[in-house]
Amino acid sequence: MRTANAPAPEADPRIPFPHTNSPLACRTNPALFVHEHGQTSSKEDRDRIERARTACRGCPIAADCLKWALANPSLTPTGVWAATISRERTGLRRRLQQRHGPDWVGVVVQADVA
Repeated sequence: MRTANAPAPEADPRIPFPHTNSPLACRTNPALFVHEHGQTSSKEDRDRIERARTACRGCPIAADCLKWALANPSLTPTGVWAATISRERTGLRRRLQQRHGPDWVGVVVQADVA
């Protein structure tokens, strides 16, 4: 939890937040994509998460959204981002670090420009 005196986390500038002019479900119905840790046990929660995942799967910027969410764990600790929940993003970050080392974000950025 952030205190009043603690600075707000900043996004990794190497991967910009994805933008599009297309209407996106996360913008038109943001509440669908919000859930806290532990809010995955009830049928209602699971159904809502699945609806958010389905919306993400059809999103034109889902791949860029996933890169941004993975590169910015302090800004994406909960919720559905690019059809993933926190636990899945943690596992993906771990695998990226194992495969590419501690600066895996830099490796991803370099692969995008190549």
